[in-house]
Amino acid sequence: MCEIRTVEPDDFRHLLMIEAESFTGGYSPYFLKMAPTLFGNTSLLAIKGRSPLGYIMCAREQGNPGRAWIMSLAVRPKARNQGLGEKLLVQTLDILKAEGVQDVKLSVEPDNHTALGIYQRHGFTACKTVDDFFGPGQHRLLLKKILE
Repeated sequence: MCEIRTVEPDDFRHLLMIEAESFTGGYSPYFLKMAPTLFGNTSLLAIKGRSPLGYIMCAREQGNPGRAWIMSLAVRPKARNQGLGEKLLVQTLDILKAEGVQDVKLSVEPDNHTALGIYQRHGFTACKTVDDFFGPGQHRLLLKKILE
């Protein structure tokens, strides 16, 4: 059985592994090391036994505590297509709602149809496309969900 729990400082190597297997040019080791400190209970890790399977990181918007951003959602290739990404997302949205967050935003690659499908099934809608969001040629689709 897979356990989903808050990311802890000792999970750094797990986050690095998931990130390396999930993204090309993902977050820096420094960012991943600081995630448990900066994001608290809105950074979750899915783990089965000693094997890390996925994570989600979410942060409140500076100056707008009623808004949060999903910074990253990653599932290792061997654990995909089992609903794990959705479980991480739903648990995070529940935490945010309980903490009084009214809306959640995120960015996703416009051609990442798997991620888009997950987000749309859970009530996220497209706001706009931003060209060169992360640099030249790195376009992103911004999505938003109102928490009710």
